Amino acid sequence: NIMAANPSIQLGTDGNWAIKEDNLLAYKKDGNRFFNKEFDFSRGSLATFVGENGLIQESATNTPRIDFTNNATGHLLLEPQRQNIFTDSEALTYFLARPNATTSSVSITNPKGESGAVKFIPDSGTGGNRSISKNLTGLSGLHTFSVFAKKDELRYLFLRIRNNPWDMAVFDLQNGVISDFSTNNQIVADSPKIENYGNGWYRCSATFDPSQSDIAGQLFFSFSADNTGSVTSQFDGDGTSGLYLWGAQIEAGSYPTSYIPTSGSAVTRSAEVCNNSGSEQDFNDSEGVLYAEIAALADDGTFRLISLDGGHGNDLRLGYRNTSNAIYYQVRSGDVSQAFQIYTTTDVKQFHKVAVLYQQNNFKLFINGVNVLSDPFGITPVGLNDISFDLKSNALFYGKVKSLAVFNEALTDDELQQLTGPEYNSFAALAAAYNYTVI
Repeated sequence: NIMAANPSIQLGTDGNWAIKEDNLLAYKKDGNRFFNKEFDFSRGSLATFVGENGLIQESATNTPRIDFTNNATGHLLLEPQRQNIFTDSEALTYFLARPNATTSSVSITNPKGESGAVKFIPDSGTGGNRSISKNLTGLSGLHTFSVFAKKDELRYLFLRIRNNPWDMAVFDLQNGVISDFSTNNQIVADSPKIENYGNGWYRCSATFDPSQSDIAGQLFFSFSADNTGSVTSQFDGDGTSGLYLWGAQIEAGSYPTSYIPTSGSAVTRSAEVCNNSGSEQDFNDSEGVLYAEIAALADDGTFRLISLDGGHGNDLRLGYRNTSNAIYYQVRSGDVSQAFQIYTTTDVKQFHKVAVLYQQNNFKLFINGVNVLSDPFGITPVGLNDISFDLKSNALFYGKVKSLAVFNEALTDDELQQLTGPEYNSFAALAAAYNYTVI
């Protein structure tokens, strides 16, 4: 039983997160009291998240978000600052009026569980440009477009760039898949994404590069609809058939973040900071284990760290590197690196159970039940007094966190395998995972 070794700090390992009245993040233990090691948390704005009921909700300023997007158990969601430059994300008045397509308010249940969305209807006719669109200029860097969509008479939503060279992503709102997309350098390869938000709603997104436009810094984008699932520039309509749209967003960045509602002007969601938990009495300098179950928001080539820090060049770092799909750890003592190892996984956007063991001349990295890396040389850091989702306010950890724990003893390999391995709901499942036959 891995819990025979008691963690000095433990958050979320059984899905129970809690927010104290002063908005410090804590772990709720025994259903009625708080674990005594909280994190300072700050975010200077409102922010949305998916609640346990599957609906989009709003979190107050400086209040953590426990998000249930595509998960039965909640995870702490930490995101960077982003701005939605759509000025009216739900009424969609930001788009230019088009003579060959209409939008109108309808009373259907949207992803917030409220009544209200927009129905987009191409007009009658064959071929042509039946769309709603917006031209943006003076852009720098990658921009991600997203919108919530639901099929009605029409099944496919087309998100496309109309300036040269044109690109398009096609979203199947019946099966919840990308049915087709083209890439002529403006659309970032493999960026189109569709996520199921329940009740027939899908969030459709794609990332575009305005530097690849024939007019530098321009993105002239539009939404179209049809019942064909292949890339095309011709759209047929009958003047009555359409699909539903809600919650449009354009943000500077290489991936979509949580929905930022707007009404009349652009809105910025502030970055989140979660740090400063524990004290010197809570950590063991000579040996221990740092454990986390984490997923990255994107494979975006940035450092995102969880750290045990003692100051003066003494720390243990665990997180994502600036190379693709890389999980790594580093141990420093007296400002000298003692252990530094990198493991490349298949997809950092998926949850991984990760543990780093630190002990004199004994450092190990376990991921998903496997000892993937070891280093038999080095000394441990001294003066450890803080655990944070950053390192001295740098390399902030933006991602999803289901669980975090610090153990003040060096766990055995069997214990580390149990800690980071999969959870089995039956003996048969456990046996199958290790290729045993139950007779």
